[in-house]
Amino acid sequence: MAKFVKMFVKEESGAAIVEYGLALLVVASIAITAFTFLGDETDENVTQACSAFGSANC
Repeated sequence: MAKFVKMFVKEESGAAIVEYGLALLVVASIAITAFTFLGDETDENVTQACSAFGSANC
């Protein structure tokens, strides 16, 4: 049992999982922010284009 505990304490793969999780969190946050910004910009551009064409069905 002591050997198992020593091996468990020395195991570093848990730290790698945490690091990957943090990296995924950062990438997801950037992606959500970018998609939100691009969505707002796209919506504004489509609305302007519809207004320019005088279409009421936009």
